Amino acid sequence: MAKNGMRVGLDLGQSSIAAVQVKPGKQHNVLTHAAIRGLPEGLVFEGEVVDGDALASELKTLWKEGGFASKNIELGVANQKIVVRTMEFPQIDEKELRAAVEFQAQEHIPIPVDEAILDYKVLSTYAADDGSVKQRILLVAAQREMVRQFVSVAKKAGLVIGGIDLQAFALIRALAPKTSFIDQGGPADGVGAEVVALVNMGGGITNLVVAAAGVTQFTRVINLGAETLTQALILHRSIPFEEAESYRIQVGLTGEQPDQPGDLTPEIQQDIHRTFEQAFEPFSDELRRSIDYYHTQDHVGEITRLVLTGDGALTRNIAYCLSQGLHMPVEIGNPLREIGENKTKLTEVQLEWMAPRLAIAIGLALEDEG
Repeated sequence: MAKNGMRVGLDLGQSSIAAVQVKPGKQHNVLTHAAIRGLPEGLVFEGEVVDGDALASELKTLWKEGGFASKNIELGVANQKIVVRTMEFPQIDEKELRAAVEFQAQEHIPIPVDEAILDYKVLSTYAADDGSVKQRILLVAAQREMVRQFVSVAKKAGLVIGGIDLQAFALIRALAPKTSFIDQGGPADGVGAEVVALVNMGGGITNLVVAAAGVTQFTRVINLGAETLTQALILHRSIPFEEAESYRIQVGLTGEQPDQPGDLTPEIQQDIHRTFEQAFEPFSDELRRSIDYYHTQDHVGEITRLVLTGDGALTRNIAYCLSQGLHMPVEIGNPLREIGENKTKLTEVQLEWMAPRLAIAIGLALEDEG
């Protein structure tokens, strides 16, 4: 953490980057800075760095325009070169546990151990049927070269990475229901708690994490995002990216919210709806398959609702359409619930509108209570 107590969370997406600066307080967290900057095509793809020099230049501009006081950042990552697995071990001390995890990791991950960065967190401790005490841990393995590219970009931008975390964990900090005081003596693995699917639909990828009482139960990265919709409209109507993005937000999918069509005719509105809905169907199907897969595994309970954030959450009527397709309640997530005071230059209205896109950045800037 920076000397002044400030924490800066940085979320590098495919079509935009977002950063927030939070000052933890005794009573509440204070949001001091927040900024989003659109990215040109080809800098980031499916959660990985493509053009490091250009991305570093965009980060410099974001820092200048956003007026961030700190250059120490917490970075969130999510892509197919990160593997998350659950493992079980006898209850042993931390040093022995780390050695055991590193020794057995290769049996659980497809990345050669000498090419990976390994980390883990203890999810729960429980009594096994034979009376012994076991630990359930979540192993995270990231390809070393992929991480090195992010570190290189930050260095070129004049930033220092204080920590790298899974975007899924940041989502849990920002959005997962907190354990109530009366439930704090209950099982540490989330048994009996509400099970919620947290979904961050970014530009190029979507993060799905299932959590109960703030404990990770399942996580997956889907290589589809909001740009799937935007690119479909660009191809169909031969319009610029910015115009297609505007239609995604103002017209979007068919649903409960009325369009904000400007000067569009009803026929054009219907054509835009159809184009977006055709492009949205594979995303909805993939998300449903992931949730169905979770329900086939040994889990703590059925998912009761889905909370949606990210670029995709700004798509008009997306929560309604997902709810219809998944047959469960879907809501747009608000990470500002973890913020007690807004000291940015943004109005409350501006900040509320940006909030879904800021979810991962806010989660990264929050201190981990675990």
